[in-house]
Amino acid sequence: MKIHSIGYHHGHDADFVMSNPNGIGQAWLFLLFQTKALIRRNGKEEIAQAGSFLLYSGNTPQYYAACDDTYMDDWFYFTVEPRDQKLFPELGIPLNQPVQLTDAATISAHIRSMTYEFYTARPYHMDMVELELKQMFFHISRQLQETQKIITQTPSTKLDNLMILHYQITHQIDQVGTVASLAKKFSMSLSSLQHSYKEVFGETISNDITRSRLERVRLLLTTTSLPLRRIAEQCGYTSEFHLMRHFKNNTGITPTEYRRQNR
Repeated sequence: MKIHSIGYHHGHDADFVMSNPNGIGQAWLFLLFQTKALIRRNGKEEIAQAGSFLLYSGNTPQYYAACDDTYMDDWFYFTVEPRDQKLFPELGIPLNQPVQLTDAATISAHIRSMTYEFYTARPYHMDMVELELKQMFFHISRQLQETQKIITQTPSTKLDNLMILHYQITHQIDQVGTVASLAKKFSMSLSSLQHSYKEVFGETISNDITRSRLERVRLLLTTTSLPLRRIAEQCGYTSEFHLMRHFKNNTGITPTEYRRQNR
């Protein structure tokens, strides 16, 4: 797979429309919608929600447009070798239809990294793009498999609570406290929460919280100029000193060093 053009957080106004009735040849297109979008498939219009993706295969008609006052997406055009095409069915990634993600921020972070590498002339930059691209598709597959696992579970109050909790960890990390406080909030024992969470999502709740906090910190460090105090508030840390210590322990460098290296 080889990317030929790419864009991160591209915004348009309410009049934005992209229409290619005959497709665009052999090139494939990946879209990650940051806002709601109007799409057309098989002659019918539907809404793709923010946080969903759409992977157009080669020669497929394309139509997507703004749904509200603004439209924003991450995107890239790429070519797929015959040996690569089997990857998508193996990973369970649908083609030519919108698919909702549980953690679109992680996928967007991959696209941001690919965009940065694509438009620089640093050594091995295209090799880095290719590696990031494959990792992104594996992350998408993991999300889809975990979502399907949740859907097929027997409905229960505990499962509902776990789904709410998982959503908060991946989308509202600033509202997530300690594991003990979460157990109390959802009326579960600490051991029951830890065991049930790992059984459903395949990861410990502590590791998921750490990952989500650090991903949010990295995103804010590289895409904003917010001071550490504000970043700490938006990522659920008790103070900027807590953030600095946690970040250094998990990455080996300070937040300031990370921001300087990745801006």
